[in-house]
Amino acid sequence: LTAQIAHLLQLAGIAKNELVAIGVALGPGSFAGLRVGMSVAKGLAGSLQIPLLGVPTLDAIAGAYIFQTQPLWVIIAAGRSRYSVARFVAEGGAMRRVSELALVDARGLADLAAEQNTPALFCGEIDAALEKILREQFGEHAQIASPAMNARRAGYLAELAWARLQRGESDDARTLAPVYMPTASIQ
Repeated sequence: LTAQIAHLLQLAGIAKNELVAIGVALGPGSFAGLRVGMSVAKGLAGSLQIPLLGVPTLDAIAGAYIFQTQPLWVIIAAGRSRYSVARFVAEGGAMRRVSELALVDARGLADLAAEQNTPALFCGEIDAALEKILREQFGEHAQIASPAMNARRAGYLAELAWARLQRGESDDARTLAPVYMPTASIQ
């Protein structure tokens, strides 16, 4: 990871001492990936004495959908046929999370979305089994984002971190911790 960061800085023509902040994904996500990413981000921010800004992974994924007019459900596979999910709405040129993170199975997600009783767009890590259940439950009211739109893009995480920095926010590197799984569970 550090070699890739050095290569990226070189490609951008930026020296590491020119960085003004470090943005890092908080999760949910893979245990090892979050720990390594968080450790490197903390190390860089501490050694360069610059702000560290954590961004929830689901929020970064939702950033690609700011022009949506309908509610958005962001989904990350959590293993064992479960998903980490949250609901978002577009507001003021940004996506705002309007639900808590939840850990659900496919039927639990369908039930959560049905409670809203509105058409919605589902995006993120949607496998064939989940897509089938969503289409059975909602028919044409369930729009599924294309695989190309579901690709994670670091630029959205960077934009959210930058917005936090512009508001004067930052996180304490000593206490910032990854979010491995949401605490709420609906099955």
